[in-house]
Amino acid sequence: MRVCFISHSAGRYGAELALLELLQGLVKLGVRCLVLVPRKGPILSELDRMNIEWRIIHYPKWTSRSFLLRIARTLISLVIAVRMAQILVQWRCDVVYTNTSIVCVGAFAAWLARKPHVWHSHESSRQKPKIESKVGEYWMLHLMHRLSKFIVVISHAVKNDYMRYIGSGKIRLIYQAVTLCEGIERTDALNHDKCFFHCVIVASLNPWKGQSEAISALSEVIHRGINARLLVVGNGKERFLTTLQQQVKDCNLEQYVEFIGYVENPVQFIRIADVVLICSHWEPFGRVTVEAMLAGKPVIATNSGATAELIHDGVTGLLYDPGNYNELANKIQYLYENPEKGLKLGSAARIWAEDRFTQERYAMEVFDLLNEVLKTV
Repeated sequence: MRVCFISHSAGRYGAELALLELLQGLVKLGVRCLVLVPRKGPILSELDRMNIEWRIIHYPKWTSRSFLLRIARTLISLVIAVRMAQILVQWRCDVVYTNTSIVCVGAFAAWLARKPHVWHSHESSRQKPKIESKVGEYWMLHLMHRLSKFIVVISHAVKNDYMRYIGSGKIRLIYQAVTLCEGIERTDALNHDKCFFHCVIVASLNPWKGQSEAISALSEVIHRGINARLLVVGNGKERFLTTLQQQVKDCNLEQYVEFIGYVENPVQFIRIADVVLICSHWEPFGRVTVEAMLAGKPVIATNSGATAELIHDGVTGLLYDPGNYNELANKIQYLYENPEKGLKLGSAARIWAEDRFTQERYAMEVFDLLNEVLKTV
């Protein structure tokens, strides 16, 4: 079987890491893989390491809050799809697999080359509601339905969102794999001050990711006399970082909050955490949540989106209502005062996650789907 994968970027974020996990598992099952990316980036060295063929074709993202801009990007993608279709034919591709709903060029190329297409969506309009107009959302899902044999989604939360427009028979839920990457640890991560109760939040710097909420909760627990510290891991727009830094200054938390920035391997900071905070208002999956669970760390997370699918409240973690930083502070204080409960939550989470997010299971479920696609051609 020969499968061409279309990635929306050459970075190493959630969707790309899931793609790498899938490729590694499919190669073990004997699948020949070709990966198309829009530009150079760190994913290419990972593909080289796995001896997976890749090519660069410059194509735009599809998403836009402006419906007219989406139309323009769609027309550009149609033009680029002609060249991509030629590559699919030359490479003797059996199936085209688009790894995200952010680009549409792969679906058009598959249609031109008369190849079956699978759309694997790691996103939802609820995740980033400001990037999509309602008209654009309807049009996007309509085309995804028409141009795909199946649409793979990564959680029940995303599936429920898509089922507003697409019948359940075409949607397949497949949880992605998550493998902890230990890598090389930073010295400052290893030499953390053990007198603090360390809270860690790992996410891109974005208002909907909830860093501001975590800072407010930290301020509250410190006022209660708890010697806590917050590590903010991730990068984003400079403007929002400045806003968070000003919040820290206004709350007199300079010695209690540290902005780590982007790190290739955030697991090193999860390892030193006493608790991992997931403050996103809505997540389509939650890779960091699973990484924390696999590391055996207690998690306090928002009771929303796919996060609520991953955490069994009081058993494998703790949930709180999004936006309620006082409730978050209460749960941080509870784990601070009951360390044995944190250990119990982390242990139960690790056992639960280890059985469900393996690379072998992920690759086999997608492999069975690809075989099903070929039977319908």
